[in-house]
Amino acid sequence: MLHFDKLCKSFGHKHVLNNATDRLGHGVFALRGPNGIGKSTLLSMLAGIVEPDSGEIQIGPHSMREFPLLAKACLSYVPDECPVYPFMTGREFLKFVAYAKQCQISAEVFRIAASLGLAEHLDTRISDMSLGTQKKTMLAAAWIGEPLVMLFDEPSNGLDLAAREVLIGLVKASRTSRTMLISTHDEYFISGLEARVIMFDTLFQDGLPEKHAEKRFASN
Repeated sequence: MLHFDKLCKSFGHKHVLNNATDRLGHGVFALRGPNGIGKSTLLSMLAGIVEPDSGEIQIGPHSMREFPLLAKACLSYVPDECPVYPFMTGREFLKFVAYAKQCQISAEVFRIAASLGLAEHLDTRISDMSLGTQKKTMLAAAWIGEPLVMLFDEPSNGLDLAAREVLIGLVKASRTSRTMLISTHDEYFISGLEARVIMFDTLFQDGLPEKHAEKRFASN
């Protein structure tokens, strides 16, 4: 479902990624590592927002380099901060995402929005929403278009406890049909998801040889 091979990225003289490689199938995976190590950069590259210096990304059957529109149509991405249009309402933003993906907003998406407590805020401008409500709007939008791959950067930040529990349930319900890669420091969230934990530094083992297999997935 999600395959990336030998991804490299530098910003000036700072090397952030050097031959990052992995192949993930269906399931929930928590990406762990210290702040500033490159997790957000990796997710933004996998989402097709930041271009790698070299390497390949495949989303489902599509190469991000050769067929970027098809690859992006198969994924969703929720960044830590919400770079959305402030003068849109929540409902307008959902419609915008559906338009970009050339699909309709399903009843399931509105059900998810309601379960997150968004129903009464959908006609509020994003600039007038709290940060938590903005995050909920981005999370509801993530389910538009039935993506094969879902990428989340600190998705529980700013959420109240009830919304965190709803998100845990939503992610767990999708684990058998999607690849869900989540960067988070939230131990409670990781435990609730029953996610397989990937330590960021293991992505740089060339081909993940047998002697490093025990490091591949850390215990929760």
